[in-house]
Amino acid sequence: MLKARYGSLTAEELAVKLFEIGVLDHTLCKVLAVREYVARRMTEGSKKIDAMWEASEHFCCTYEYIRKCIYYYTDVNMV
Repeated sequence: MLKARYGSLTAEELAVKLFEIGVLDHTLCKVLAVREYVARRMTEGSKKIDAMWEASEHFCCTYEYIRKCIYYYTDVNMV
């Protein structure tokens, strides 16, 4: 259905469109971005807690919010 309706859009334009029509959950997208950032920093050599502190600075939010993204949102998979 999406391909038929929005097949000519780029990936970025499609993501914006899906946000506009309410198909994507804004909160879970933020959680996924935080989790991916922390995972990337860990593969670059940071310890998990350090990566989480770096994420709080990068995303301009509290460390507690980062902890919530990492430990409490278990339904977001990074596959």
